[in-house]
Amino acid sequence: MNSAVLSDALPSYRKVLTLIGAIIVQLALGSAYTWSLFNSSIAHHLGVDVFKVAITFGLFCLSLSLASSQAAYLQKKIGVRYTTIIAAILMFSGLFIASQSTSLFGIYIGAGIIMGLAEGAVYLMIITNCVKMFPERKGVIASLSIGAYGLGSVIFKYVNHHLLSVYGLEYAFFLWGGIVFTLMIVPAFFMVDSPEQAKNTAKRLREVLVFKSYWGFWTIFLITSMTGIYIIGAAKDIGEQMAHLDANMAANAVAVLTFFNLCGRLVIGSASDKIGTLLSLKICQILLCIGVAIICYPVLNMILFFIAVACIAFSFGGTIAVYPPLIGDFFGLEGVTKNYGFIYLGFGFGSVAGTIISFICNGFERTIPVLLVFMVIAVIIVMFTKNKRYSVG
Repeated sequence: MNSAVLSDALPSYRKVLTLIGAIIVQLALGSAYTWSLFNSSIAHHLGVDVFKVAITFGLFCLSLSLASSQAAYLQKKIGVRYTTIIAAILMFSGLFIASQSTSLFGIYIGAGIIMGLAEGAVYLMIITNCVKMFPERKGVIASLSIGAYGLGSVIFKYVNHHLLSVYGLEYAFFLWGGIVFTLMIVPAFFMVDSPEQAKNTAKRLREVLVFKSYWGFWTIFLITSMTGIYIIGAAKDIGEQMAHLDANMAANAVAVLTFFNLCGRLVIGSASDKIGTLLSLKICQILLCIGVAIICYPVLNMILFFIAVACIAFSFGGTIAVYPPLIGDFFGLEGVTKNYGFIYLGFGFGSVAGTIISFICNGFERTIPVLLVFMVIAVIIVMFTKNKRYSVG
């Protein structure tokens, strides 16, 4: 049975409980971004190369984006509460399968595909559900929810490191799954679907596909994901090879990335309520382009490298935070889950595209300039996008 409230109003305490529940669930979902902590241990346990284990996270991102594109359908059929409950079960199941796996195939299936599908099913849904509950504060609400997702990766970095060092690989997976399951299953019972919006306030997916601005936003998100995921994932190695930093100094890039990514989600998401979502996106794209350009500077040093990393992390996090309210502004809140869900496919495609470009270019020195060209294209697209809202009429 769908937990949707079909009236025009929802009691304030139900909205607050749903928002709090969403934040707690996002903390749990963000734990997936600590996956790199397990790569070496899995590689040693299975006797395989680390890069083969790292493919798991690529499968996770692709599965996440595919499931996110169906979030609107799931919400309509079973609602946010039961989707979250099912996702909690799948998250635990995926990690349990990974804990018992004796081959890479089991890791790919459990921690890659099953976890990715579970996360994708609920991640986008609970963000857009809360945005629709607080239409007057879309940016703040999105930043809180998405910020919690980023904060979860920070918290679980220490949690999972402790579990891995104390209990070993198998029990670390099992305990991680138990913690995530608890953090998701309990808040789920306090969450409800947002009230239905007026039928004439939003465009459906098939209707928005005719607008150039929608495809512009889709392209920008794809390029941002491709650039951000690749550089953030390889920041330490880029620091060593292109800025000639030692391993310990380059490792500090991870802390810088985490801090500024979280700041970007909170600051840009909140600011978008005051300066507008389109202007916020323009600022993010320009900053991201500047950050990539700095890395391409022939005489890259430590200071420039960390400035570039900060710009990229801040703008990438800000872009992720501003997109749900942006799509709601342009094409209506009622259809934001489905309309943004289709755009979110760019996250998965972008993660794959970045890897392919890197493979073709064979090295950071050739890959980063190619990504800069794409970022220039993204900036051009967003600068020529007009601040126009569309409504069904």
